Amino acid sequence: MSRSLKKFVSILLAAALLIPIGRLAPVAEAAENPTIVYHEDFAIDKGKAIQSGGASLTQVTGKVFDGNNDGSALYVSNRANTWDAADFKFADIGLQNGKTYTVTVKGYVDQDATVPSGAQAFLQAVDSNNYGFLASANFAAGTAFTLTKEFTVDTSVSTQLRVQSSEEGKAVPFYIGDILITANPTTTTNTVYHEDFATDKGKAVQSGGANLAQVADKVFDGNDDGKALYVSNRANTWDAADFKFADIGLQNGKTYTVTVKGYVDQDATVPSGAQAFLQAVDSNNYGFLASANFAARSAFTLTKEFTVDTSVSTQLRVQSSEEGKAVPFYIGDILITETVNSGGGQEDPPRPPALPFNTITFEDQTAGGFTGRAGTETLTVTNESNHTADGSYSLKVEGRTTSWHGPSLRVEKYVDKGYEYKVTAWVKLLSPETSTKLELASQVGDGGSANYPSLASKTITAADGWVQLQGNYRYNSVGGEYLTIYVQSSNATASYYIDDISFESTGSGPVGIQKDLAPLKDVYKNDFLIGNAISAEDLEGTRLELLKMHHDVVTAGNAMKPDALQPTKGNFTFTAADAMIDKVLAEGMKMHGHVLVWHQQSPAWLNTKKDDNNNTVPLGRDEALDNLRTHIQTVMKHFGNKVISWDVVNEAMNDNPSNPADYKASLRQTPWYQAIGSDYVEQAFLAAREVLDENPSWNIKLYYNDYNEDNQNKATAIYNMVKDINDRYAAAHNGKLLIDGVGMQGHYNINTNPDNVKLSLEKFISLGVEVSVSELDVTAGNNYTLPENLAVGQAYLYAQLFKLYKEHADHIARVTFWGMDDNTSWRAENNPLLFDKNLQAKPAYYGVIDPDKYMEEHAPESKDANQAEAQYGTPVIDGTVDSIWSNAQAMPVNRYQMAWQGATGTAKALWDDQNLYVLIQVSDSQLNKANENAWEQDSVEVFLDQNNGKTTFYQNDDGQYRVNFDNETSFSPASIAAGFESQTKKTANSYTVELKIPLTAVTPANQKKLGFDVQINDATDGARTSVAAWNDTTGNGYQDTSVYGELTLAGKGTGGTGTVGTTVPQTGNVVKNPDGSTTLKPEVKTTNGNAVGTVTGDDLKKALDQAAPAAGGKKQVIIDVPLQANAATYAVQLPTQSLKSQDGYQLTAKIANAFIQIPSNMLANTNVTTDQVSIRVAKASLDNVDAATRELIGNRPVIDLSLVAGGNVIAWNNPTAPVTVAVPYAPTAEELKHPEHILIWYIDGSGKATPVPNSRYDAALGAVVFQTTHFSTYAAVSVFTTFGDLAKVPWAKEAIDAMASRGVIKGTGENTFSPAASIKRADFIALLVRALELHGTGTTDTAMFSDVPANAYYYNELAVAKQLGIATGFEDNTFKPDSSISRQDMMVLTTRALAVLGKQLPAGGSLNAFSDAASVAGYAQDSVAALVKAGVVQGSGSKLAPNDQLTRAEAAVILYRIWKLQ
Repeated sequence: MSRSLKKFVSILLAAALLIPIGRLAPVAEAAENPTIVYHEDFAIDKGKAIQSGGASLTQVTGKVFDGNNDGSALYVSNRANTWDAADFKFADIGLQNGKTYTVTVKGYVDQDATVPSGAQAFLQAVDSNNYGFLASANFAAGTAFTLTKEFTVDTSVSTQLRVQSSEEGKAVPFYIGDILITANPTTTTNTVYHEDFATDKGKAVQSGGANLAQVADKVFDGNDDGKALYVSNRANTWDAADFKFADIGLQNGKTYTVTVKGYVDQDATVPSGAQAFLQAVDSNNYGFLASANFAARSAFTLTKEFTVDTSVSTQLRVQSSEEGKAVPFYIGDILITETVNSGGGQEDPPRPPALPFNTITFEDQTAGGFTGRAGTETLTVTNESNHTADGSYSLKVEGRTTSWHGPSLRVEKYVDKGYEYKVTAWVKLLSPETSTKLELASQVGDGGSANYPSLASKTITAADGWVQLQGNYRYNSVGGEYLTIYVQSSNATASYYIDDISFESTGSGPVGIQKDLAPLKDVYKNDFLIGNAISAEDLEGTRLELLKMHHDVVTAGNAMKPDALQPTKGNFTFTAADAMIDKVLAEGMKMHGHVLVWHQQSPAWLNTKKDDNNNTVPLGRDEALDNLRTHIQTVMKHFGNKVISWDVVNEAMNDNPSNPADYKASLRQTPWYQAIGSDYVEQAFLAAREVLDENPSWNIKLYYNDYNEDNQNKATAIYNMVKDINDRYAAAHNGKLLIDGVGMQGHYNINTNPDNVKLSLEKFISLGVEVSVSELDVTAGNNYTLPENLAVGQAYLYAQLFKLYKEHADHIARVTFWGMDDNTSWRAENNPLLFDKNLQAKPAYYGVIDPDKYMEEHAPESKDANQAEAQYGTPVIDGTVDSIWSNAQAMPVNRYQMAWQGATGTAKALWDDQNLYVLIQVSDSQLNKANENAWEQDSVEVFLDQNNGKTTFYQNDDGQYRVNFDNETSFSPASIAAGFESQTKKTANSYTVELKIPLTAVTPANQKKLGFDVQINDATDGARTSVAAWNDTTGNGYQDTSVYGELTLAGKGTGGTGTVGTTVPQTGNVVKNPDGSTTLKPEVKTTNGNAVGTVTGDDLKKALDQAAPAAGGKKQVIIDVPLQANAATYAVQLPTQSLKSQDGYQLTAKIANAFIQIPSNMLANTNVTTDQVSIRVAKASLDNVDAATRELIGNRPVIDLSLVAGGNVIAWNNPTAPVTVAVPYAPTAEELKHPEHILIWYIDGSGKATPVPNSRYDAALGAVVFQTTHFSTYAAVSVFTTFGDLAKVPWAKEAIDAMASRGVIKGTGENTFSPAASIKRADFIALLVRALELHGTGTTDTAMFSDVPANAYYYNELAVAKQLGIATGFEDNTFKPDSSISRQDMMVLTTRALAVLGKQLPAGGSLNAFSDAASVAGYAQDSVAALVKAGVVQGSGSKLAPNDQLTRAEAAVILYRIWKLQ
């Protein structure tokens, strides 16, 4: 027993001995009721006391006084003011706002102290501005004093307790020997079950021959809403309504109060003596609880407190007496409550106080209580090595064969429940000598429901000698009196020494939860379930209170995994899991089953065996398949419908597979795969589905569950697997799915890109299955420390995720966090959850609870990507820094991704017409490649996004190239290795890597921008300890190209010093390019700020003669007009006839601030008669634009395009010869998140701005590109238009926003879109014509449909559609413009419109995947098939719904998809 508890018990015993025997029981009861919140006897240190004012606080011993028998005390001296005192902060000692406590302080004044008259000790509740008096006691020399008071915490006025003095006693030093704070438990009434029959019959089940029907409008006393359960067709007393204990959450041995509100109709025949009865019954027992008289047109109430005894009854029954057996009646409301102590449930039985723990030094040459966790380890006390000062011995740990093997010590007898303990172990690695991770951990509980929190870990080598592992843990549970501490290693065979093991209380007592927080489950009650992963310790005390407050579904962390349920063949061990599930259901929560088939935490006998040479080999397919089916079906049948869903298969897919289209080749080569084959996943689901088919009343969903699902390659492989399995099963089972859901685990880090999460989520939703976020956590910080900035960043990502989840709530069943608090998390070192180790809410909680508010208040600072240039030149790849590199720009590689800042360096880049060349010089004096993982070796990595698409996932042009200091290479994906070359050279303190990367996806040219980054991995003793990059600080470059910097190609043909491998033929000012095009460099003259490049007829002829036709048959000539000093406008002057030609060529004018593609027939059918025309580009004035528009444009590019002939600007408008314009544009980081909202505005002569629908940002060009058939003023802008009623159509929001921002589609109100409303035939035609910018034939003789008035708002668009043959109408020359359009008619119109544009859709589309394909009309089948094949139409689930009315949301999505086809 600790001294503090001895003292407290002594006080109670002394009080008991002084009380007359007749009053002893009440005192004893009072002594048991209070809960100790904080108790400090200063036996070890100053506890939680902190200095106030100038006081000195010293822990002393030998100061025995009344109430302080152990003599340990806190001495408060150096006092000159009343506030020179000892403070105890509420937060440190576990006091919660609004709660009431009793505080008792035992103190003393020395015999030789000078004590002025009136001097007193004061107990106060204070903060920096408020001083609330609580109690006082007189100071007297050589005398003890007691301060005691009951008070209620109010943190708005005080934040700490202070033990100080009155003014008279301000110089008196004193002792505090003991401070005890207790709380009287309060009782609360919890609603266990409440049914008002508002929507259905609730949990009521029929008894006897009764009919049960949910009715409305039956208002009576106690049933104001009129909803009720009508119990009719009665002929016997037991023709009634039953409520099973298991269904409504009643638990054996607990006491409840049940109240039933009922009614009998006015016209009912009610015999004398007829009564309603409330009974507790089973098939053989009928326990009477309460009765009430039946009376026509009268309400009745049945109420009773009763204790559940499942040995005699299993359900409640509302029936009648014999006299009332034929009387029908209503039940309007049934309420069942339980009165419990705060904290929930029954109080824990008293435990013996914690014993003192003596540091284990092994100097007694015993193991000190340590035993092997597996029982197969060899533990030896040895003098080979020692850490103890003046000692000789330690414990050697050998014979380990699995990572969890190691020495373990039982510690429950040293623990006071709820207290925090500091655990220390000194460790020394014996073998292997290279880097190995050792971990100090604790086990809470025994068996499958145990928890295994990590306390500390370090990666060390044998040369490091003795290393301290130390961590803190609060034991809110004592694990059914089974607690251990142990040391293990991720290296299954590592051997090591341990020494000087200590286990000591930090003095921090039990903590409470914050009850004034909004419960997570209530915030999202209309969206999805909120879940958590649990062990047995989460089902008691404070942890249970937190669990129930915020969650409505749980997942067993370990208790339902294969090794917990069937450790040996046929030996099913359900005890721990049964206890867990029963407790969960009794507490009113739901249970998710995790997991049936997994390659980890599964006994080896399930799928492997030993051969004659004792080697582990796979079982034969039949035996392994039998084991798999037996385990799945036995477990599912045992738990029955106690679970709402099962993870049938877990983590079957490889990380970042290189070819996700072949999902079978992407599967992990697990023991299940090796024994059964690639169909083991499907076989598992087939076995599970059989169980559900045999039990059709069970509403259980079957899930595939996996992690790193934000990686797009992995997500695609999972998508392909689920789709293939479900499609084949549905085809054979009338559309039924085999896999009901996909579990996205969500083990993320602070740098996870939520855009990738969104891509994966929507990918899985498109399968027609439900999705659950099954194991969510977000790591931030390290070594159990979370700096404020990282806490805010973590919360911001949580907010982004929950905003995403809420937008897709219609498809998400549950969001489950993988743990309740950082301390118990499997990733505890990185602080991943919403609550800290003291169960207090972190910023992450607030990010989850109100994502929009949190993101608005904590917007992150945007950081521009690094920019650099690569010069033109071809080096020799030999690892030597040749002179050709001297003019290349140096890129410092010094942005660190980890806490440790190690190796750094510089990078340079060159290019030629085929390749990119990179030189990296690394400063690193200690080179290491001991780890088999390539990324954990000293190495460099180059990341390349050839089209600079900045996608959050890899496309075919993206790659990761890794070279270590010994020139050993690795690639992702593997296919990019073709043509790659590298060489390295090492010196004493550095190494150099020179490499060549083929540019296969783009044509290298000046001003071409590549997404680019360089990373330096620094390894020490077999582990990566530092990562530096040129641009990326997230560490996501291996999968996310949006984090790269930009590398611009430059220097070709402008005097660069490089040499190239091939000579490009040149003739005068014409250069032939490798792709067959030619570049013409005209003479440029600048006059009065006007730069004009003149192209003569001869120049153009030369360029065309040398050019080769491109793939489309047209020759390409590039006219290059470079930047000119002092030029404000630029023009290209061309022979007029060159733009009236019908010959197939295209001119591209590369003018300083724009790129213009000019068709050879641009001036066809125009009356331009001059010999020369100029196409001029100038910076435009916004003087005629209103202030609001000017503000929206800001400092973005605005150009004026004009056609000049004979010195005059002439109007040009030719719908048959559109000109393509590219305006260079550098988006902000925020704009790059939504590039589809970057567009061009056409500004007319009056200053009116109109969006150009076809405009879009081209990341590869670094420009906004658009087509126009007329010249005018154009501005690049970023426009984000959205509406407030899109929450229920998250699948359409992106399309609606993009089309609205382009002016293609408009809202129905200022902030409304009405996405579910149907759309008219005329409106869809108008949208289609606007989106595709279709123009009429120019003729005016096309007669309009007879039912279209000339003043119709859609007249012009419909006229265009009719002229072009898109809208053909009906046989009676009507169009029925105001009728709703069907989905199949929409598809017909869309394919016709695309055909007019010359967009050839892929042929050979099939509708076989859709269950309603036969419903597609004959006239629409080809159109529907073509749009399905092109991905424009994807259907809903397995249906096309061709005859359904097209909604506004669906129309927007179709328009967006065909817009993206352009």
